[in-house]
Amino acid sequence: MRKYRFNKVPANLATVKLNGNKRLIPDDIYEYARSFRSVYTRSMPMLKTINNPQSATHEEIIQLYGKAQSLAIQIALSNELLTKAILYACTSELKYGHDLKKLIYYLDKKHVDIIKAHLRDNGLKAGKWDRVLDISALTFLDARYGFEGKEYVLGFRTLQLINEALDDIFNNYVPDWRSLTYQEQNDPDFLKEETNRILSDNSNE
Repeated sequence: MRKYRFNKVPANLATVKLNGNKRLIPDDIYEYARSFRSVYTRSMPMLKTINNPQSATHEEIIQLYGKAQSLAIQIALSNELLTKAILYACTSELKYGHDLKKLIYYLDKKHVDIIKAHLRDNGLKAGKWDRVLDISALTFLDARYGFEGKEYVLGFRTLQLINEALDDIFNNYVPDWRSLTYQEQNDPDFLKEETNRILSDNSNE
């Protein structure tokens, strides 16, 4: 009889109470995104090379479906949270849902152009943007339910490039809420103007 047992957790982590009453700012969402990305980057070495992706062994398939899907969930959720952090910073509106394609198209067009440019600089061929975005759009949902046997693609390189571009946008092309007043943080018109100013200033450099 096989029985799985976890290693003993540190005493100060056995029970953790999270306070949910704190006022949310975009940086909070960003830190969540960083946490999931950190799990992804530190866990990626667990994946082994598949000798022949078209004819993987049973053992390779097991590790591919289990570990790869688990990692895909981490980076896909990081991308989702980064996109929501950007949207919140620029509009003071918190978007919901897991469809990355829909979330990305809520972004300012110039933000989308930054993502496209980063992918092009790293090998994205002309006319492939929609295909790449379609592959990445529902990774979080598809990988979560990978046991159902539905066929889909895990584009790790694309997910990573999107993450890099989104991180760049959040840190360089959105209003810094820590420097804004409470009134400014909750004024969509002000945030839109501030976003346009930042994008314009950076395009002139």
